[in-house]
Amino acid sequence: MYLKHNLLTLTDKESFIHGEKVNVAVVYADLRGFAQWSLTSTPSQITRVIEVVYDRVIQLAFFYKHTFHKFLGDGFVLIWEEKDHGTLADALHWALAAAFEIHKRYWYIAERLQFPSPLGFGIGIACGEVVRIDPETFIPELNDPDFVGYPMNCGARLQKLAGPYGTVLDSRGVDIAMKNPERVLRTTNEILRLELFKPHNKAISMAHTFTGLQEDDIFGFCYVTWPYVKNSLWNVDGRV
Repeated sequence: MYLKHNLLTLTDKESFIHGEKVNVAVVYADLRGFAQWSLTSTPSQITRVIEVVYDRVIQLAFFYKHTFHKFLGDGFVLIWEEKDHGTLADALHWALAAAFEIHKRYWYIAERLQFPSPLGFGIGIACGEVVRIDPETFIPELNDPDFVGYPMNCGARLQKLAGPYGTVLDSRGVDIAMKNPERVLRTTNEILRLELFKPHNKAISMAHTFTGLQEDDIFGFCYVTWPYVKNSLWNVDGRV
């Protein structure tokens, strides 16, 4: 919250913070090279790119059924709760579909911008149990829900291993995808099917340096590609 132009409302209500364990698929998306790019860009160019970020989240809210989102400057986090979709495989289905929609739409938009733009989104996806925090404090403006837990940290860290137009999936997500290939990886659709790729040693070495990343995710994460769109639109798969 930007406090300079906002007032906080004080009430006589007692503060209470409720927590509930929920299973989620979480997507972290971040524009690669944004910080360096912004050093030589005009404010209007920067705001145009940030507008693209906001537009993507608004679009995803309508068509990809996420439960929660939060803007993070030149990126954002999206969360699908299992209970909203029936199974974690279904939540992951929507998370992966949204990830590649983000890549596809940014590619089209970047091609049409009248100035050089950041390289593309890097995306990290993690699955598992988190705690949803629902605060009810005596300051209503602060009562926004939030999520905490290992999958949140894992997704944020794995996102750093994704290059432009790259998508990284944690070990739990990989296990879910391999057990539900038709739903998660869309294997029966030649155009929409996704593929998992094991990371090479350089990526594993980088993952090993991330504080708090569990061993299963250091060695068990995978890159996800959409072969049809990759071959049609861009020639990178995001692997570092």
